[in-house]
Amino acid sequence: MSLAGNFKQNTYLGYIALVRIFVGYHFLGTGLDKLDRFLKGRPVLSDLMRGLPKDPLAFHRAFIARVVIPHDHFFGYIVMFGELAIAASLLSGCLVRVSSSFGAFHNANILLAIGWAGGGAVLGINRIFILLHLVFVFSSAGRALGIDGLLHKWFPRSWLF
Repeated sequence: MSLAGNFKQNTYLGYIALVRIFVGYHFLGTGLDKLDRFLKGRPVLSDLMRGLPKDPLAFHRAFIARVVIPHDHFFGYIVMFGELAIAASLLSGCLVRVSSSFGAFHNANILLAIGWAGGGAVLGINRIFILLHLVFVFSSAGRALGIDGLLHKWFPRSWLF
């Protein structure tokens, strides 16, 4: 069998689906926490200012300082709805490749803006989530225990499922 044939073999993705559901549950919890903060009138993205001086990428640090912090209420909504959308996608198994791509981007931004300065658990958990999101993208984790499995049967040539 050729090398390309090895990568095209079917495999059981149920184990990775359980991890996908766990990550979706985590995103649901953080999204609902931000929703609760909004409903109580508390700021959501105030943690960004804490780690800003230690952000290793100058363009990212400048973007956070010049664009995100002055418009923190708007970006707070984007982050909250983004986390809830990623959670819904990961929990239902629908369009997991797309949502995990956004999830990896989201966690990379958190890693740079907050995790790098804080270190410890925040740094570690964001590294793990970035890796898991990339695994979900490349393994089509939504096909097992998810809607992507049905959509792949209906649209077998689509790369989304």
